[in-house]
Amino acid sequence: MPSSKDNILENARRLFADHGFKGTTIAQIAKTSNVTDAAIYRHYRSKQDVFDTIIAKFIERHSILLGRIHERQKSGYCLLETLVLDHCAFVQENMTDMRVIFSTYTTIPSARAAIDRMHDNVVATVMACLERGISDGSVRDDIDKHETATIIAILLMGLNRRRIYSPDSPELARGVVAFCQRSLRS
Repeated sequence: MPSSKDNILENARRLFADHGFKGTTIAQIAKTSNVTDAAIYRHYRSKQDVFDTIIAKFIERHSILLGRIHERQKSGYCLLETLVLDHCAFVQENMTDMRVIFSTYTTIPSARAAIDRMHDNVVATVMACLERGISDGSVRDDIDKHETATIIAILLMGLNRRRIYSPDSPELARGVVAFCQRSLRS
């Protein structure tokens, strides 16, 4: 049984995803969590604090994912496939959080910061992949690593945004992997 604090976060996450930050009230969070408004304020200073906690926990899980991907490197070339497929699986498993972040990133600074941090972390992971691939000979050495990593990160973020907002669209993760690998093969 989740703690009341975890229950509040889970219900707030769903409400933010369904109604947006502005369309969700502390009273709604309390009602769906079967607690009083005062119980929420015992754990969190404000609705913004609830939101920021959800975002911080999500970013922590995302950082752990990227760390695990980095640890599993066999070659730079293979890591790219692991990165794309594992990142897509992570987004699928955390669809509610992604909807919360994407629906609020233009209006809430912490959501914008979360998107920026995710992007920067993915770029850093792709850079490590490319550097490893160049050194082991599996990736061309004539690429601009930072530009290429940024392009791949944007491609991955766009792919996942499409998965969130067009769930019936064809699955393209393997196609993205193949495209990137063809582009980078040495």
